Amino acid sequence: MRIAATIILMAAMICGNAVAAEAPSAKTQPAPVIVVIDVQRILQESMAAKNVQQQLEAQRAKFQGEISREEKDLRSAEQELKTSQGTVSSDVYSEREQQLRQRFLSVERHVQAKRKALDQAFSDSMGGVKKSLLEVVNTVAKERGVNLVVVKQQTLWSDKSLDVTDEVLGRLNKTLSVVPVKIPGEEKKPNAD
Repeated sequence: MRIAATIILMAAMICGNAVAAEAPSAKTQPAPVIVVIDVQRILQESMAAKNVQQQLEAQRAKFQGEISREEKDLRSAEQELKTSQGTVSSDVYSEREQQLRQRFLSVERHVQAKRKALDQAFSDSMGGVKKSLLEVVNTVAKERGVNLVVVKQQTLWSDKSLDVTDEVLGRLNKTLSVVPVKIPGEEKKPNAD
């Protein structure tokens, strides 16, 4: 019995030492220092994001004007085709009708490509804004000794004193106010002069 008790006592001491050996590593973890940031608000209110929106709205308006002219031309061509139906042979009419369909398809492809290009330009430009935002957040976190930044939209509740959105927004506006919007396929080509 004494041997069994001694073995149990030794096992308990060994396990106790193993647990004690693990405990200091758990104590080396830093205490959480947390701030909260409203990323959605920053991406809506920052000067850079507003600049991107303005540039894209101007591009969309320009594009809508182009499409309106194309649609007007297509309607006019369609009306001419209908008018010519009784005055041209059926072969000529069919050929013109096919050409008009091709124009419609071409305009439709152009519209889809332009929308895709505008969407890509928005994503790329906002990606630049987000990159700058992360740099500002990193700077603020280091200055404050923060080791955890939480997105407000992912937080159920937090004390208002933890929110550094205004500070980050102000710094982002100082760092980045204009973002060039580059629409794929519309980069200016150098002059060959």
